[in-house]
Amino acid sequence: MSIQHSRRSLLRGAALAPALWHTKGAFAQQLVSTPALTIGPYYPNQMPLDLDNDLLLINDAITPSVGEILWVQGRVLDSSGSPVRGAVVEIWQADNNGAYIHTGSPLTNREPNFQGYGKFETASDGRYMFRTVKPGIYPGRTRHIHYQIKTANRGNLITQCHFEGEALNANDSVLNGVRDTAQKASIIRPIEAVSGSAIGEKRVTFDIVMGFTPEDAPAGTAPVISTRSGVVNAASSDVGATPGAWITIHGFRLSSTTRTWNAGDIANGQLPTELDGVSVTINGKKAYVYYISPKQINVQAPADTLSGTVQVVVTNANGTSAATPVELQSVLPGFFRLSEDYVTATDALGGYVGPENLVSGLLTMPARPGDTIVLWGTGFGPTNPAIAAGAVVTNASPLLNPVKIRIGQATAQVNYAGVTGVGVYQFNVVVPDLPNGDYPVRAEIAGVRTSSVPRLRISR
Repeated sequence: MSIQHSRRSLLRGAALAPALWHTKGAFAQQLVSTPALTIGPYYPNQMPLDLDNDLLLINDAITPSVGEILWVQGRVLDSSGSPVRGAVVEIWQADNNGAYIHTGSPLTNREPNFQGYGKFETASDGRYMFRTVKPGIYPGRTRHIHYQIKTANRGNLITQCHFEGEALNANDSVLNGVRDTAQKASIIRPIEAVSGSAIGEKRVTFDIVMGFTPEDAPAGTAPVISTRSGVVNAASSDVGATPGAWITIHGFRLSSTTRTWNAGDIANGQLPTELDGVSVTINGKKAYVYYISPKQINVQAPADTLSGTVQVVVTNANGTSAATPVELQSVLPGFFRLSEDYVTATDALGGYVGPENLVSGLLTMPARPGDTIVLWGTGFGPTNPAIAAGAVVTNASPLLNPVKIRIGQATAQVNYAGVTGVGVYQFNVVVPDLPNGDYPVRAEIAGVRTSSVPRLRISR
């Protein structure tokens, strides 16, 4: 069944994604900090051609790496349990054979289709996710995955994730070098089966607790844009901005009120450039303000032909922020996410696609092979005919450039790709004939690929 571009879907497209952007609440508990461990001798000395969070496939290869599929996920938290946004999580590990991508790997029978290294930048909820394989064993160590977490102003952490039930855990010198019992327990994680997966996927959840407090608000009364990835694509959390796309600005004292725009803020088909005295400029041009709060603003970037470094400035009744440099790109594609890095997708009836009970209070159902579903994103670039930034969208407009969307190793049939709401791109895709399980969703347009890879649950 195809999904029509009705007025109902246009309004849905305009309203669907922004509701997902509001920062989730923090946790009010003291946690055990994750211990720092050795970086080891095999941090890549030659980076792979692909640096995304799907280690099973390198660039556009159609042959995945050999090994037991393992989804590695969790959150990066501070010592009080608050999520750390804008942390770059790197992992590297041995492949199914026990070999690293490092030239000094003690085992040299490398799996040629295994990426070996990946990175992911956390969003406002602190979550990260990778698709990889269960690491093989090399001489002298138990099974493990290396981590490095980098933050803008709060230091870095190097650690490792180990697995319950491994016989070699008992004598591993690195693991047993952690003397604190609680800290040691925190880095030994159970491997669980992915419910309903027909291909035997597993998952491990590893929350990382950094030993620092939340980013402190700078002195003064004027608004301040955060130095920890303060301006990002609102869907993918990639640092940067794209003309006409939704971006999220994080910071302090950005607004004294919290609200979204309403019908009264939209006049003559034009979106507001300020709410309650809060405004944003990008390269000196006014952005269109959808949501304001003390620590987060969501705006549609104005039209611009420039590519390169531009300045982002927030102004409110208490003053003007310092200009924050951001890379403006013609395309910076990203898919919106529901929870646990599942892609935001809807079915022909408007229901949400995902594992059952994924989001409390929201009905979610897995996708079925052969069904047409809608994926939602932003930052995919110009359309034909063009749609002016800041204008209410009344008609669908297809993308100017062709887009390729892959689900797992399969190239999905795309029946429609274009804008159907303010800054919101809709992709009607046919679910490939794949076994039950979770599959990464990636897109490429104008030579640019989505850099963080969400997942889609498929079930027959």
